[in-house]
Amino acid sequence: MQNQTTSIGWIGIGQMGVPMVSRLLDNGITVGIYNRSPDKTQTLEAKGATSYPSIAALLQHHDVIFLMVSDYAAVLDILDGDTQKLLPGKTIINMSTIAPSENLAVKQLVEAAGGRFAEAPVSGSVAPATNGTLLILFGGEADILEPLQQVFSYLGKKTFHFGGVGKGSGAKLVLNSLLGIFGEAYSEAMLMARRFEIDTDAIIEAVGGSAMDSPMFQTKKSLWAEERFPAAFMLKHASKDLNLACAEMAAAGCTLPALETVAQSYREAVAGGFGEDDVSGVYQKLNK
Repeated sequence: MQNQTTSIGWIGIGQMGVPMVSRLLDNGITVGIYNRSPDKTQTLEAKGATSYPSIAALLQHHDVIFLMVSDYAAVLDILDGDTQKLLPGKTIINMSTIAPSENLAVKQLVEAAGGRFAEAPVSGSVAPATNGTLLILFGGEADILEPLQQVFSYLGKKTFHFGGVGKGSGAKLVLNSLLGIFGEAYSEAMLMARRFEIDTDAIIEAVGGSAMDSPMFQTKKSLWAEERFPAAFMLKHASKDLNLACAEMAAAGCTLPALETVAQSYREAVAGGFGEDDVSGVYQKLNK
């Protein structure tokens, strides 16, 4: 491939940002970083990243900037009036999970300021981010994607180009809605087995040997067995994504009962104090 991108800016060094940037550095990509909490950048600086004191400083040195932040409000906070003045000629790639309608609004903002915009949310949590086996869910123009293919190959095992902006984030909400629904379903099944006083190891083996097995079940089964839920993907983030999906479907005039019911269950789990636990920790709310 020609015209590969070898230098990028990265804003947002959180649970996913650290392993993703680490992989890029390990594979020879030059990365400039900015994070609102500077203490989180030290690990990446030690690996060769350049840390900038401000978004403006980062933009002065990089033409392609990736965002990996918590929500739409954080994206808008980054792309404020001062930042917009520096966007002509820049390309913004949003890897944060926000709604399709929100990404379309950001696209309009960036393009009005003279920049270009695409979305590339990922499917996968910390372990796939560390191993470079994420799925990249791209929405945007092909000529933005093409020079980034090598960068994405270091982050994920496959890049899907779903179409224009809004399609990648739509795919992310489809996948995370399934994640939430499966988390609820498996949690209810495990709780049902316990109410029947069925041996936990036996029911886990039975589910694992049935048509209802899945990679998710295999990954999470020890959490349900031990009733301990250290977070790979926090429940509060899953709840946010389910809420986004519900809002987008409501705006489209579409009623999806399973999605809406599970979204409510996750909201209750967050309100119950389980938001920092793993997505599978919705079990704890059900078991109260």
